[in-house]
Amino acid sequence: MLNALDSPLVNRLRDDLVSGGSSASAGLFDASGVAPPTVVWAPVQDDMTSEPFDHLIGFWRARKGDRPWPAEAEIDPVDLRPALGRLLICEPIDDAADFRIRLYGSRLALEMGRDLTGTYISEFAPTSYITTFYLACYRAVVIRGEPLFTRHEPSLDAYAADIKRLLLPFGADGRITRIVTAVDSVPRLPLGRPAWARRP
Repeated sequence: MLNALDSPLVNRLRDDLVSGGSSASAGLFDASGVAPPTVVWAPVQDDMTSEPFDHLIGFWRARKGDRPWPAEAEIDPVDLRPALGRLLICEPIDDAADFRIRLYGSRLALEMGRDLTGTYISEFAPTSYITTFYLACYRAVVIRGEPLFTRHEPSLDAYAADIKRLLLPFGADGRITRIVTAVDSVPRLPLGRPAWARRP
């Protein structure tokens, strides 16, 4: 399932992220000709400059209480409404080697030009640096059990010019069973128009 992404590179990035670093991610982005990402563990509102993200981090912390993270059963669409169309919900599989997308928000599907429900993070764009980075981020969240905020400016062939992501872990009995990810982006193309449909 992981194909070429099942490599030491993903885990090198993961380990660097878990330790609180981002130099390995910066090197990956630099090698692809793009600026390094912003990476923030346990972000606060000032880190994110996004009203939906502010709502989500407040919701997550309120539900968490004294526990490491909220229970999966506490993922409530009513509470998530301010960001609902911009959410994907992922399930770790194979000891968090990959992540199945159980739900892909309608707004994200419009911006991407396709619905990724039922696919895997490793399948997003298997040969792209960004999929390597995304997979490392998900694996790191499973290990640290904390919210992770990232922001980056993708390459020119990406669907968006600026992408902010907030990953929130949920689970029980010492195990993360879902990661709710919010995405706030600035699309380059009209909604619903896939990247390959550019005019000449």
